[in-house]
Amino acid sequence: MRNSMQLGESINTYDPTEALREELGTFRVTVPAGAELVLTCKPGETLVKWGDPHNRQQPFLISKISEPAHVGTATPITKIA
Repeated sequence: MRNSMQLGESINTYDPTEALREELGTFRVTVPAGAELVLTCKPGETLVKWGDPHNRQQPFLISKISEPAHVGTATPITKIA
């Protein structure tokens, strides 16, 4: 298992399902044909399968474009200014 992707980091992979399996945040995925998708990964969610990674000629490009919000660490608003 590798470390989580950092904001702004990009990787090439033949298996985006495996690459994003334990990731959290929003990612830009460029498919080998050139189309771009934006995926948000949340805890406990499973991505769709992208087909057999062993039959691919070109990799997918995945870039992390945002971190998840950490609501638990936010300070609640208790009064109106």
